[in-house]
Amino acid sequence: MDNRIKTPLGLGLVVALGLITSAPVFAQSWKITRGYNVGALLPSESRNLPDGSTYLTGGARYLVDTEDPTYPITGQSMDCRWMCKATADGGDVTCLTMCGGVDKDGDLFTFRGFGGNTYEVGPGTGKYRRATGGGTFEMLQPADPALTAIRFKGTLELR
Repeated sequence: MDNRIKTPLGLGLVVALGLITSAPVFAQSWKITRGYNVGALLPSESRNLPDGSTYLTGGARYLVDTEDPTYPITGQSMDCRWMCKATADGGDVTCLTMCGGVDKDGDLFTFRGFGGNTYEVGPGTGKYRRATGGGTFEMLQPADPALTAIRFKGTLELR
């Protein structure tokens, strides 16, 4: 074979192999249908605002449990804080919820709720840097008044 043909062919093979080996890892995803977090309540507070509305804040430290042992957050703990504002007449309450924690690999993860009973995933660090997903949640009150619980369903995708 002519050297003029071998050199471009060899270079093309090297470039193709480089592209294959540097391709991103395939995304991983989970669908959780029976998530259950139980936790201890953190101190809460409320205060009246100048417009007559009330600001309320509180939170909890949760242990995450799901039906899928491969879900990277199963068995991990996370802290959640909620912040709410109730109008003076009590007719409208708007809340934000922020949850975050660290997994067994040391990567930070986050979840955000914007009113209602829905949440979004991410961002975080490491494997959660480009995490996406979300779902729904329901607040539950266990028999012990010092505890709180969340039942959730949703997805998590790591890219």
